Amino acid sequence: MKEAVITHSPHAYVPKKNMTKEEKDELYRTRIDESFKPYTVIDVLTKVYHRDFSEDLLDYIGEHPDEFSESSSDWNLSRAWVNTLRIIRPESVFFQPATDFQVDILVETSVKLEEVKRGNNLFKNRYSISPTVRLRYSFDLIPCHLDCHYIGVISDESKSLQAMDEYHINVDRYLLPVLKGDNDYRRLARYLLYYFELSCCDKDMPFDPIEWVTAMKKKVRYGVFPENGVLGEFFFGFGTADIINPESGEVTKGAEINPGAIIINHEIYESEGSRNTTITHEGAHSYLDYWYFMLQNTHGHQYCSYMCKRFTDRQENTGKWTPVEIMEVQANKLPGFLMIQDKPGKKHAADLLASYGGERSIANMRRLVADMAAYYKTTKTVARSRLLDFGYIEVKGLLQTANGDLVPSYKSELPEDETYTIDEVDGVREYARNPEFRKILDTGLYTYVEGHYCLNHPDYIRCDQLGIPHLTVFARENMALCCLAFKRVYQNAIIRVFNGILRKNPSRGNEDFKYVKKDGSSAVTEEGKQLLAMIRQEKKDQAIVDKSFNQMTVELMEARKINIVPLAEATGLSRDTIKNMRNDPVRLFPIQEVVAVAIALHLPPDVSKEYIRRAPTNFLDTEEMYCYRYALNTWHKLPVSVVNRKLVEMGVRPLTRLVDGYDENGVKLEDERKWSAG
Repeated sequence: MKEAVITHSPHAYVPKKNMTKEEKDELYRTRIDESFKPYTVIDVLTKVYHRDFSEDLLDYIGEHPDEFSESSSDWNLSRAWVNTLRIIRPESVFFQPATDFQVDILVETSVKLEEVKRGNNLFKNRYSISPTVRLRYSFDLIPCHLDCHYIGVISDESKSLQAMDEYHINVDRYLLPVLKGDNDYRRLARYLLYYFELSCCDKDMPFDPIEWVTAMKKKVRYGVFPENGVLGEFFFGFGTADIINPESGEVTKGAEINPGAIIINHEIYESEGSRNTTITHEGAHSYLDYWYFMLQNTHGHQYCSYMCKRFTDRQENTGKWTPVEIMEVQANKLPGFLMIQDKPGKKHAADLLASYGGERSIANMRRLVADMAAYYKTTKTVARSRLLDFGYIEVKGLLQTANGDLVPSYKSELPEDETYTIDEVDGVREYARNPEFRKILDTGLYTYVEGHYCLNHPDYIRCDQLGIPHLTVFARENMALCCLAFKRVYQNAIIRVFNGILRKNPSRGNEDFKYVKKDGSSAVTEEGKQLLAMIRQEKKDQAIVDKSFNQMTVELMEARKINIVPLAEATGLSRDTIKNMRNDPVRLFPIQEVVAVAIALHLPPDVSKEYIRRAPTNFLDTEEMYCYRYALNTWHKLPVSVVNRKLVEMGVRPLTRLVDGYDENGVKLEDERKWSAG
């Protein structure tokens, strides 16, 4: 039996008054969680309001037969059937009133019509038509209303919601705005500045986030968050939070929060840039995501709040993002366009650079970012992003991170989707799958330093008093001469093992890197030839390469002045295994053990390659084996235990059971040390 059409959602808010404690607890219970599958407009129309698109189409045809009839006026429509109806997509635009938010459902149909002759019903005419039309519905998205009404069929393309609004911003199937590029963000920011009549509009003065959220009838409060990395929380429903008076430090536990409240972490109260940016970020959520939350509420997902953690921006250029990821990207990006407007921002940046002398050096770019952030009372990250928008591509190498750490500033003129900075775990992944990148690293010409793959040459790399390598000032000013470049691409979500925990990377779930060949990165350059010649001059090691595997093991150990016991301890292998590697010509050793010995002896890549080639077992063509090869090329100066830790963090089987941070049984040690993949 067909379900009757309804117009009022059963999940509309009930006023709070006279509710029991249990009812309030239920109303306050749920923070938005990505584990819930979000509902689309189609879900809500069909499962909540019980709309049948075929029936709605037939009802309209019956009321407006002339729009569909292909016969003369001598014929009357008597019956109609929908043979097929295929939903193409929902369509709508962002700027609409909450009480009449209209949505078109674009459908492709096949309809059979029956007509009778006027004055003589015995004469009948049947034929089929295949119109592509829009079924239009109107939502009242006020939380205590949540109504839906069917408007009718739109058969004229020029009458679609998108066509009727020349400056529209589309929304997707979740009613989230579709912001395709900087122009959309720029246009939206200007609309907000004008619509709310903000005092900074078109003026070279700081944006006041409190002025904006107040104009939107939102309230900012400060809270205490137990979760790490939480900067703010926006309440689109009723809830509770631990509120603090940032001046007195007085905390109110479990304070009742009304919809529209913005809670900011009290720890950033004293940091004007972080505080203003976070308030603007939460304000962006409240403005951009309202339709999404009300749509979910219509279907019963009565979330009370959305908590924002510190994520890294990603470009939104695939259709595989979750709604929460899209919301976070948009709320990260919009504040920059509000806080530093185009025309005054460009002029202010140009004036500042001119006051420094006009040279776009690293020092001046650092100063420019800092001064822009200080003047507009925002963060350096926002200032850097806007300077990139203004054409200051030299700031691209500032405020970059690799392996969770900030890397020293450098000068970059790469396109927007390319970078010199890459997490080493992503470098290993690219090494395993890209023969060209593998060929470059296997030469031994490049080493991983400060988040970059750089030519291993004194002009570009210097070691400090602790022996830790760093890029030289010359290298940072001339990255194109010495560092490999990578192109950002987007894949499915990355799952990582880190510190013994399997987790999805929240900040770059769809981001990946591909090696791109740049000038200066080829192994056939003159610099490369000279460096390769230098490496091959290591006579003590190279003189051994013609020996058998057992002889090589003995002589390499002698050259390193290490005997069986310390080598066994350094590798995690047994003493008998080391003895057999020295003396047993017929025994087979797992490739992991051979690699462990090569790393423990700190063999240079050229020597370890020959050592592995003489081993009784060799590399297979698998991703795991490529990771071991990468370890030999890049991590050969590290202890075996640290190399094993890096492999574990990538989800790759360690060479031996000697893993830094784990006991001999593979149980994670509870200590305070933190290792990164760098």
